[in-house]
Amino acid sequence: MIDDTDKKILTLLQRDARLTNAEIAERVGLSISAAHRRVKQLEASGVVKGYGAKVDRAAAGLSVLAYVFVKLDSHAEDHLAAFEKQVNLMDEVVSCSAVSGGGDYILQVVAKDMDSFAEMALKKLVRLPGVKDSSSHFVLSNMKESAGWPLSV
Repeated sequence: MIDDTDKKILTLLQRDARLTNAEIAERVGLSISAAHRRVKQLEASGVVKGYGAKVDRAAAGLSVLAYVFVKLDSHAEDHLAAFEKQVNLMDEVVSCSAVSGGGDYILQVVAKDMDSFAEMALKKLVRLPGVKDSSSHFVLSNMKESAGWPLSV
């Protein structure tokens, strides 16, 4: 179980994973060794899964962002497993979640342009095992992007 101090550390790390233990310690009111120990415990327990750079999607040449709802023709375990295996091999699909409601999955998909998206959608996505239907929704603008999980909720 994480406590309020852990939540403060996690919030700081989500905003800037390059903070030193000394900077973390100062901001949460711990000694450097205590801050270091807590960060290591959060990593060892799997709460912190890793560290990485936040890349500006458009600046990196990926101008299209879409959410694609996918409905499968069967919910048999082997069909679900085959679909999930193939989705995990597609670099354009940056996230995939099973959802309730009108579809079975929602995929977050990026592409360099609409032609590239169409190529991926028509030649890869709709040909995945068990895909019955798909519906693409394109992001026109972002009002808010994730800075990490809201741990104070």
